[in-house]
Amino acid sequence: MILLQAARERLGADRVLTGHQLTGWEDTATGVRAHFVHRRTGETRDDAEGSLLIGADGIHSTVRSVFYPNEGPPIWNGAIMWRGVTTDQTFLDGRTMIMAGHEFQKFVAYPISCRGPVLNWIAERKFEPDHAWRREDWNRPGKLEEFLPWFEKWRFDWLDVPKVIRGASRCFEYPMVDRDPVDRWTFGRVTLLGDAAHAMYPIGSNGASQAILDARVLTREIQARGPVPEALAAYETERRPATARIVLANRRNGPEQVMQLVQERAPDGFARIEDVLTRQELEASASAYKRIAGFDKDELNARAPIVTPSRR
Repeated sequence: MILLQAARERLGADRVLTGHQLTGWEDTATGVRAHFVHRRTGETRDDAEGSLLIGADGIHSTVRSVFYPNEGPPIWNGAIMWRGVTTDQTFLDGRTMIMAGHEFQKFVAYPISCRGPVLNWIAERKFEPDHAWRREDWNRPGKLEEFLPWFEKWRFDWLDVPKVIRGASRCFEYPMVDRDPVDRWTFGRVTLLGDAAHAMYPIGSNGASQAILDARVLTREIQARGPVPEALAAYETERRPATARIVLANRRNGPEQVMQLVQERAPDGFARIEDVLTRQELEASASAYKRIAGFDKDELNARAPIVTPSRR
């Protein structure tokens, strides 16, 4: 909502149009003309014209499907995440994120409000993959009976997991799906961004984060070169290899692999984590993934600044 509000303020509220589906586009003498249909009524709307077309239309991208018509559905790795928000519950100091479990079953929770106790949580289970399984719409309501029994005994002196799960008014089901990296995003004045370009498992907070980094680099290149195909090509040169590495790293469980390592080394539990996993191993894993994901603080601070555009 912060990003949406900023876009409306800078572009004008009338420039953000919701409820429409891209159906196609065509090149013009000066840019691109895109065609849309209203998703609810099926009515066509006036064409939109611009210098460039950025396909930021998600894992089921229409733009990507034009360039890769035989790609098929997203790839499911067997894991399902159930996500919910629970109010009036907290744990530890009220400012901490926790991850419990391992590759095949885990629970994640963290506060998302400074105005009171509100927990965002994720319960995850990994099953045998069945690639005929198709439920990846991210709007599918979750059913407690499908996952809560696996977490019923997860009660700690500082967090009651089943209580947190039951405390949510509703939850949603998110299958862990991605797409294989492709060798090209940009075709003339059209390019891909975000999940349309590099759908990946939401490990290491990389779902939306990488789309924001895409937008940062794309903005920089358009500012430097203008709204021309060369700006799109420069953007792709930087971002496509970087995001491909993350897609593949997340298939190997990303930074969460340390949890699986502890599970394998101490399946019956432990008294001191230091006896199972050294701090050097933990820090090395975190640092390596930060570099892959582009989250290294020093590298980020060294990058060229983005000039905030004024509203025109």
